Amino acid sequence: MIKFFQHPHLLVIVLLLGLRTTCEQSIGTKDGIRCLEKEREALLRFKDELIDDYGQLSSWGNQKDKEECCKWSGVLCDNLTNHIIQLDLHGASAPLGGNISVWLLEIQHLKYLDLSLNSFNHRRIPQFIGSLGKLQYLDLSDSWFSGEIPHHLGNLSELQFLGLSAYAGMLTSTNLDWLSRLHSLRYLRLSSVNLTMATNWLQTINKLIQLEVLYLSDCHLPTVLPPSPSTFNASNSLYKLDLFGNDLSSSCVFPWLFNFSSGLSYIELGSNKLQGPIPDDIGNLLSLSYLSLSQNQLEGEIPMALGNRSSLSYLDLTNNQLTGTVPDLVLSFSLKNLYLDHNMFNGTVTQSIGSLYKLECLGLHSNHFDDIITESHFFNLSQLRILDLSYNPGISFDFSLGWNPPFQLTEVLLRGCKVGPHFPTWLRTQTRLYELDISNAGILDTFPDWLWELSSNLDDLNVSHNNFHGVLHDFSSKFSTNFRTIDLSFNHFSGSLPILPPNASLLDLSSNKFAGPITNLCNETNSSWSYLDLSNNLLSGQLPDCFANLSNLRFLKLAHNNFSGNIHSLNIRFSLHLQNNSFTGEIPTSLRNCTSLAFIDLSRNKLTGKIPTWMGNTFTSLVFLSLRSNEFFGSIPSNLCHLSHLQVLDFSLNKISGAIPKCLNNLTAMIEVDNESYVSSFSSGLQSYESASVIWKSNEREYINTLRLMRLIDLSSNNLVGDIPAEITSLVTLVGLNLSRNNLSGILPASIEQLRSLDFLDLSRNNFSGGIPAGVSQLDQLGVLDLSYNNLSGKIPQNIHLQTLGASAFEGNPDLCGLPLNKTCPGDEIAQDPKIIGNASGMKDPKEEEDKLISDGFYISMVVGFVFGFWGVCGTLVFNNLWRIAFFKLWNSSMDWLYVKIAISKIRLKEAFHKFVKF
Repeated sequence: MIKFFQHPHLLVIVLLLGLRTTCEQSIGTKDGIRCLEKEREALLRFKDELIDDYGQLSSWGNQKDKEECCKWSGVLCDNLTNHIIQLDLHGASAPLGGNISVWLLEIQHLKYLDLSLNSFNHRRIPQFIGSLGKLQYLDLSDSWFSGEIPHHLGNLSELQFLGLSAYAGMLTSTNLDWLSRLHSLRYLRLSSVNLTMATNWLQTINKLIQLEVLYLSDCHLPTVLPPSPSTFNASNSLYKLDLFGNDLSSSCVFPWLFNFSSGLSYIELGSNKLQGPIPDDIGNLLSLSYLSLSQNQLEGEIPMALGNRSSLSYLDLTNNQLTGTVPDLVLSFSLKNLYLDHNMFNGTVTQSIGSLYKLECLGLHSNHFDDIITESHFFNLSQLRILDLSYNPGISFDFSLGWNPPFQLTEVLLRGCKVGPHFPTWLRTQTRLYELDISNAGILDTFPDWLWELSSNLDDLNVSHNNFHGVLHDFSSKFSTNFRTIDLSFNHFSGSLPILPPNASLLDLSSNKFAGPITNLCNETNSSWSYLDLSNNLLSGQLPDCFANLSNLRFLKLAHNNFSGNIHSLNIRFSLHLQNNSFTGEIPTSLRNCTSLAFIDLSRNKLTGKIPTWMGNTFTSLVFLSLRSNEFFGSIPSNLCHLSHLQVLDFSLNKISGAIPKCLNNLTAMIEVDNESYVSSFSSGLQSYESASVIWKSNEREYINTLRLMRLIDLSSNNLVGDIPAEITSLVTLVGLNLSRNNLSGILPASIEQLRSLDFLDLSRNNFSGGIPAGVSQLDQLGVLDLSYNNLSGKIPQNIHLQTLGASAFEGNPDLCGLPLNKTCPGDEIAQDPKIIGNASGMKDPKEEEDKLISDGFYISMVVGFVFGFWGVCGTLVFNNLWRIAFFKLWNSSMDWLYVKIAISKIRLKEAFHKFVKF
């Protein structure tokens, strides 16, 4: 204290500061109000330019009871100076909109600004925020900002926290040099910011020596070489790193990663392009507790050093190409989450997993494990909550009948394992289950009644593709109010349809042996059903009227049953499957209320009447329409051309007459190469359940995953007349066109070569005339062509691809000729005379060449042989020994010459024959 008074200038400074504080407090606390008037006014001006639809700023105002701005929602003032230092206006539950006003600059002491999770409608981040020089915390994440991030943010030298994550790359930054000026930065989140052009991102991050947390997920980061170790200046403080979804390579990431200190504890590198083995050096990260390398292209085995990390609590290696066995995990006693799904691991499931007493989630889905799972695999897993061994067909189970597991599971996923033949009785002890999937598990048993006792928490149940049998009773009141799915499909359940729970959203009882009417569905008119599939059963009778009251129903599948009578009122929002029943009458007018329908299949019934003209104006989202194999008559309404999203149109096997509408070129989904109509129309979240039966190349096929790729028009087996409108050749993405078995006539469109995507074209059994357009030979994707039984004439276009399709594609056209038919065209016979071919090409006739050789060689040799034979043998040879020797020498040489001449003649004949064939 004495020393303090020895420096009077310090005393003056302290007194002045105290006086200033007292004055500010006396001003700010007038009438008990701490709020500084200048800052309150600035906030109100700031509020005026915001849109507050949810009343987040309702406490802000000039009224007497609202003058205390330090008590306004989201506002925090300094206890000494009363200056506003924090503005927390994140919009998690009540998003703000509008404009961020420059009045914010009047809050000069602001240290904390949170405007995240709002909706600023693609506005740019204001540059003036970079002038709030005292900011230590700035979060503008996920608030619908767009455009280039202002480099002025690099002026915030005191900033420690910066959150700028965006939606789907709406924000961009072509150069990150501005970040390197934020020397105090400890937390940086730029997730989903487009950094494609920021080639200096790695060097910039290395300059942030105080950085502790870094999020750069889904930023499209360019792959760059890491800095050399001599220039490396990475933060020793970094403990959390997220580079998910950037397509980075191993050569870029791993060398950089291993230069960090051992303090790095969280690494997220999922969904990149990491290749090769997992480096052994990753085991040197001594503090590592979270590691995700999922969705990459990693190969080889798990390093032993990684399996022995005692600090590791989360390991995710899903969706790679890892092989070998799972290493011994005895030392990984901190492990809580282990995900090895979708790899190529084989061998046994290590029993050391049973010693991981902290393990909560075990995912071994889709591998090649071959093991018998026993109680010893789980002996110490008291914390286990999720067990997923699905799609390991080599896994089977051997538990004692009275086994009482040490855990209480919430999810049991054993799809595709060998669980059967009996229903696993140990599940009876699992009273917290909310998801159970034991589908395709080889179970041959009745459904246990005790399972319903566990259903108070059960949310998802899938026992499909087994051999369950027996009768199901009423289980409408057996499930929780939050139940989502019940899948009992592809079993052998029989008897009448059970009363279904009203609170489930997805019910699939298809492919069983349920029989009788379905009138009991009307007991639940207030159901939450969104998807109801009762197809492929033995159900019968008429449809009950109550379907009109099921307002939530989006998918209804009653196909392949024995339903009859008229189709009553329906209220289906998306997809309707009633094919292969015995429905009669006309298409109900009640369908006009189902304006959002995208899928209609009424094929293989006994429906009649005309195709309603209102369908084209009502179903503006329709993608699939099949009325195949019914008794519809009348003409095709031209209004159907308004269905711009239509991809499959099947009216085959009816009694439809009239001409093909010329407006088919308005079906734009069959024109646009990159058409997304199917995706947008099937965006309900249940499109994976959509399937359809389509007649393709004379066979009925079930399309499921590839249905969205189908582009088909099938009008076959009707009474259509007239010609093929040229407009149909505008449908350039059409894959199948079947107009067979009609009364169509005229010539084939000359522009047919535009249908380059055609794989299937059937125009057989009509009355087409004229020649086959040359453009048919340009349809190089064509797998099936049938032009048989028409009145086509002329020569078939000479094309190797057409000839491979076989003669049956052209038979029944008496005036057609040329390959592959065994009928030559007029004029082709002359061209096949070798003499004419030879003269026309300047070649000598091989026969003439042969004759010349014989006359010049063969006959001379014979004369010489005769003379010498007669006189030499009969005269000279008798009397003179020397002459006898000379004669035989001459004879031998003559025979050799003759042999050579004959051999040459044969070779020349062969060459002439080969030239003729090629010609």
